[in-house]
Amino acid sequence: MTLSRRNALKLGLGASAAALLDARTSAALGTPNAATLLHESSTAPGPKPTRTLAARPLPLHDVRLLGGPLKTAQDADIAYLLELEPDRMLAFYRQNAGLTPKAKGYGGWDGDGRNLTGHIAGHYLSAISAMYAATGDARFKERTTYMVNELKLVQDKHGDGYLSALKGGRKCFDALAKGEIRASAFDLNGEWSPWYTLHKTFAGLRDAYRFTGNKTALDVETKFAGWAEKVLSGLDDAQRQHMMETEFGGMNEVLADLYADTGDARWLTLSYAFEHTAFVAPLQRHEDNLDGTHANTQIPKVIGSAARYMYTQQAPDLVAASFFQDRVVRHHSFSTGGHGTDEYYGAPDRIGARVHGRTAESCNVYNMLKLSRQLFALAPDARYADYIERGLFNHALASFDTEARRMCYMVPVGPNARHEYQDMLESFTCCVGSGMENFALAGDGLYAESGDTLWVNVYTPSSAKWANAGANVTMLSDFPEGETAKLTASMKSPKQLTLALRRPYWAGEGFAIKVNGVAVATPATGYVAPNDPARRRQYALRPPESSYINVTRLWRDGDVVEVTLPKSLRLEPTPDMPSRAAIMWGPLVLAGDLGPEPQRGRQRGENGELLDADGAATQPVITPVLVAGGRPSAEWLRPVEGKPGTFRTAGVGREPDAAGAAHDVELVPFYRLQRRVYTTYFDLPTEAEWGAQKATLVADAERQRKLEAATVAFVRPGNAASEKTVGYEGAPDATPQFMNGRAGRSARSWFSYVMPVVDAKPMALVATYYTADRRTSPADFEILVDGARLAGEKVGMTDPGRFYDVVYAIPAAMVTGKQLVTVRFQAVARSQVAAVYGVRMVRADELP
Repeated sequence: MTLSRRNALKLGLGASAAALLDARTSAALGTPNAATLLHESSTAPGPKPTRTLAARPLPLHDVRLLGGPLKTAQDADIAYLLELEPDRMLAFYRQNAGLTPKAKGYGGWDGDGRNLTGHIAGHYLSAISAMYAATGDARFKERTTYMVNELKLVQDKHGDGYLSALKGGRKCFDALAKGEIRASAFDLNGEWSPWYTLHKTFAGLRDAYRFTGNKTALDVETKFAGWAEKVLSGLDDAQRQHMMETEFGGMNEVLADLYADTGDARWLTLSYAFEHTAFVAPLQRHEDNLDGTHANTQIPKVIGSAARYMYTQQAPDLVAASFFQDRVVRHHSFSTGGHGTDEYYGAPDRIGARVHGRTAESCNVYNMLKLSRQLFALAPDARYADYIERGLFNHALASFDTEARRMCYMVPVGPNARHEYQDMLESFTCCVGSGMENFALAGDGLYAESGDTLWVNVYTPSSAKWANAGANVTMLSDFPEGETAKLTASMKSPKQLTLALRRPYWAGEGFAIKVNGVAVATPATGYVAPNDPARRRQYALRPPESSYINVTRLWRDGDVVEVTLPKSLRLEPTPDMPSRAAIMWGPLVLAGDLGPEPQRGRQRGENGELLDADGAATQPVITPVLVAGGRPSAEWLRPVEGKPGTFRTAGVGREPDAAGAAHDVELVPFYRLQRRVYTTYFDLPTEAEWGAQKATLVADAERQRKLEAATVAFVRPGNAASEKTVGYEGAPDATPQFMNGRAGRSARSWFSYVMPVVDAKPMALVATYYTADRRTSPADFEILVDGARLAGEKVGMTDPGRFYDVVYAIPAAMVTGKQLVTVRFQAVARSQVAAVYGVRMVRADELP
């Protein structure tokens, strides 16, 4: 496929990518080292590039973080990486090669058996390789060398290039090579996403070569690719496409990268064996096909497309990657830069309806940062830098508790949310793996160069060595919470250069640049401050796009650039629900602080309240409604004296119930809000809208009052104290669930309660479900009373998320002459019981 600039614009590819197509060079397919390696410089180890990208990010070797929250997170990551034991990560590699492990292997998702065994060693090898480049700390290079040598021993023992810690890996891939393919979302021939797991090892070896110059790593990776080539050699395209129905990570990316590193076109050819046509082809046609797909399965596929475009300049690869990034960022992402509910995309622009529940997987943001950096290198558009800033300073920083050194799997955004922390020495989930890489890569993309131009993308305290221009830049700033940045140039002799300084979309009218104290002209943006009283419903405004201010001059040693970055408050509404919005302060999401996070093992009640050991409420958790629609934020959001970066609503907070009592809330930058219950989205009705909502709440409260009056017994599934009172029993697979602070219980097989009934009264069972719980949808199950079938129920996945009750009338014969009955929720074969969030036995004739 060839693609002109005109046709690219017709397709909606975007002006930035279209401009890149205009400027693309004619590098030949198959030329050794056919692209700039993003993390290499003239002084870095490894192969040298043969052509220049549109804006090559300064390599990690030449960028250092000097302060601010990114540096704090990087320092905590350094301590964590040095605490981990390479021999424990390598234990199952050695064991499955017939070698004696040198230490006990880690557990969790990296444990032996049907897990992602070995994935952490790959993530770790990538992380320590990048951390060596980012810090120059020789301890990381020593560890890299040790791990590569150990992996070589394992590979040599296998004898055919194979390199894996998966217990069933050989069986899985031997069957695959014979054309035996049993593939589903995360299962290939009985193994959990085996290509995904192997991809982490490939990527670790690639990064060891690129960041530390370890040629043994490249040799091991090349032999490993030869083994993969042999496995796939007998499969036709239909079989490979079937294989790719199982998550396979970025196998296309690492093979394209291996082509660049070796110049051997066979690896480029092999990368196409992982071209998942069913997913990528619609993107190339400019079709958003994300709804219902597993987010982190898809992002690596287009990272591979972007990598391959760097090396081959095949336009369909750029179309897919550029369109995908635009759709995810602009139509599927929350204010934090995260996306997805229970790991899956929803319909585009259905953000407000999806803020509840388990949202925003951390691996997704790690991969979107990677993709955005790649695309900026191909086309230096400020919107890619916008995402890098948003993803780093909101989701990524919020995902890492640097004091307790805990990483998050999910970083939910909705009401009554809490971080989904992982034990980083035990759980070893995918997000622990990508998380350990995040802050080694934090300096990637902060600066980029092309010829005599240096792009400055993010104003975090840092230094940059611009080797090709013979210049250095040191940036001191109080970013992200302050409003000033100072850049000092260092060079041996004067040079005519251009600094392209990003003017963020969030900077207010006071944005200014001075060079040696002299103001630089900056064009007006047309931005209207959100606090302008002439603006009504200001949360419906969209801020302008970011841009670059080019400062071209003869730069001398010691020249100083001062940038003023005023941060205005604004609302960022969801496209489907304009009165549901995030509150932004410059680039930062302000989260409502709803109180301390419950201690591990503590339970939550029906309404999100914390419970003590006896099931008694100890503290309410309330996400207030902010009755501020149509009012400038300056009227109702005030800075808190003596607490920089902290704000409080003034007179607009209301408890979301029939009483609607006043309840204002304190807000702080989300990345700072660790170990607290929070929300990053608020409902902001007008006074009139709140009046209508309150009338509905009053009616609901009356219905609830009548329901409770008719209740004979009530149990909160998933709440141990509540379940204890009704003789809970269940299969081992019956597990607690939590949704919006409310406990529930689901099962693959069954669970039951012993509940009282009234013999002389008609009885009914009322069960509470949730409409948008992907973990337990779809579900097909039965409800039994003393072994007799009362009803069948099917629960599917629908937005927006809400709790709802289903009433099941109980035939008199089931309760006549009884005081107690056993209510059992039981899955139909090959299905499950949906999460149940409340079970009531009620007098049916008293129901509202």
